[in-house]
Amino acid sequence: MDRLRILIITSSLKVGGAAHHVLNLSRFCAANGHESAVCALAPEEEGLETVLVAEGVPLYRIPLRSLRFLASPRVVMGMRRMMADFKPHILHAHLFHAEAAVSLASFLTRAPVVVTRHSAGLEYRGWRAAVSRATARRFAACIAVSGEAAEEARGNGWSPDKVTVLPNAVDPGRFRPLEGSDREKRRAALVRDIFGTAAPENLILVGSAGGLKRVKNFPLMARVAARLAGERGFPDRDPGIRFVIAGEACEGQSLLHLVRDLGISSLFALPGRREDLQDFFPLLDIFMLPSFTEGLPLALLEAMSSGVACVASDVGGIGEVLSGAGLLADPGDEDGFARSVKQLMHNDDARVELGRKARVRVLERYNLDIWGEKILEVYRSALGGVAAR
Repeated sequence: MDRLRILIITSSLKVGGAAHHVLNLSRFCAANGHESAVCALAPEEEGLETVLVAEGVPLYRIPLRSLRFLASPRVVMGMRRMMADFKPHILHAHLFHAEAAVSLASFLTRAPVVVTRHSAGLEYRGWRAAVSRATARRFAACIAVSGEAAEEARGNGWSPDKVTVLPNAVDPGRFRPLEGSDREKRRAALVRDIFGTAAPENLILVGSAGGLKRVKNFPLMARVAARLAGERGFPDRDPGIRFVIAGEACEGQSLLHLVRDLGISSLFALPGRREDLQDFFPLLDIFMLPSFTEGLPLALLEAMSSGVACVASDVGGIGEVLSGAGLLADPGDEDGFARSVKQLMHNDDARVELGRKARVRVLERYNLDIWGEKILEVYRSALGGVAAR
């Protein structure tokens, strides 16, 4: 079977790592002669639907506000019509509600089920772990984005031989460094747009991207900003450093309040979600990700691919990815993050060298083409198991 039809079922298309993972998978399938469709379970549009439709990916919506309605006639008929219309060879579920929904869908087709675990310690606790144990026996394979995610999957029902650790990946042709006058011009425009004309030209720009959620621990980034600004004489002397986070979510207002309380409103910007991260990351001097927990964040890989020096929490798969190609700190370690950012602020050569190593690391290990081929191997193995049975 050369041309595969993959039906991707996801709990959410809200802009973030899991949703961009789905988008990258759809793009890889299209570029390599396979067909994908996406089924979104969220009750409302969340962000990436427009992109998928614009790129020609068939999009289905089966709103599922609660698992209590999973066996309702509306959901069952929606699943049945979708299977009859797309006729998938593979069902691929992302996030907890999609795993539960795909267990129903698997009764309506002979297509094997593959799931991807995007994190550890977040989605599969309590009664959800029990649901996972009940459904895992029906599924063909589990792709975990980190060793921690794989360990959690095995702990709640997955047979070890069905679990494959496959870190996320990015397109290095899309996320690439900018150099010379082009970068200087775009960077100056970005700084003016975000901070106004009062910002100095030769500042250090520290940035991040992601949902403004508690798990990302962006308040630590604000406290580091205040600390470094104070060390450089702020407010009596301009600190020559600015911080920016591209993202939005429920914690945005509380983070804004913290920034104001710390007295760093002129240094710390929250411009909201950006759809052009491939143009945003190369303009940063330092990428910072202080998360409490992660699987393997795409934003980190995108910044690395863009040639940016990175400082991140040593959680999930981050340590393996960034070791030797960036700086690591313990989650919640304000002193460690402040030292790392300060070290890179004052050493241009170190920033450039870490950015170069980060780019090489992505090219060698986290390239979208390599990642996509490994997912196809999982699909073919799953199909082989069905044929054998």
